[in-house]
Amino acid sequence: MPDIWARNISKRFPSDRGEITVLQNMDFAIEEAEFVTVVGPSGSGKTTLLRILLGLETPSSGDAGIDPGRAAQGVAYVAQQAPLLPWRTLLQNVALGLELKRELTDARLDSARDLIGKFGLAGFEDFFADELSGGMRQRVAVIRALASNPKILLCDEPFTAIDFVERLRLNREMKFLCAVMGVTTIFVTHNIDEAIFLGHRVIVVSRRPATIVATYAPKLTRGHDDPVAAREEPEFQRLFQEIWRDLK
Repeated sequence: MPDIWARNISKRFPSDRGEITVLQNMDFAIEEAEFVTVVGPSGSGKTTLLRILLGLETPSSGDAGIDPGRAAQGVAYVAQQAPLLPWRTLLQNVALGLELKRELTDARLDSARDLIGKFGLAGFEDFFADELSGGMRQRVAVIRALASNPKILLCDEPFTAIDFVERLRLNREMKFLCAVMGVTTIFVTHNIDEAIFLGHRVIVVSRRPATIVATYAPKLTRGHDDPVAAREEPEFQRLFQEIWRDLK
């Protein structure tokens, strides 16, 4: 059984103008420790897809889900808007998942502090949410997800509010950490560059109703762990052009 799957799922919502189809015949499977990126236009139903995979929405047809055995080992979700508790510090927000799971030990807290440093937020541990920028809050949400040591990770455009240079660095850290931790990841983004660098596979979806128009498996060599070097590779440039044409 794959870790994450969607079998011919469609999703329709009622509206005053009649039924709206958001997803149509989506079909894919993601294996253990695979990092899959999903790229597509705004409003194409990518968030709805993640909610269906998590069991927060029910598909109108087809079925989707997460392998129960892997799910029991830990599932984390990073939403577009980072839901931080304003009365808790950055470190306390990161530790929240560990507290809820009753796994907050000194060793796990040290690991959380290490992640805070890797994501460029060392020195901000005692800051409250309203003292952090939007990009910093997004990073906290990713750190909190990884600190819980999940086996399944679903991310919905987690780096949109982060500047270009910092985003490149975070892409490298994200790819490295998910590989080391063996996390099965589905990562939604609008950024073609980000999708190619991060993904073992890139799923390209159309405008609404979203359907899969293409799937690519990037074969980067010297740029596989460096997002800047990756952009210089012919394979990267070829994939960028193909995905761009798909989205147009």
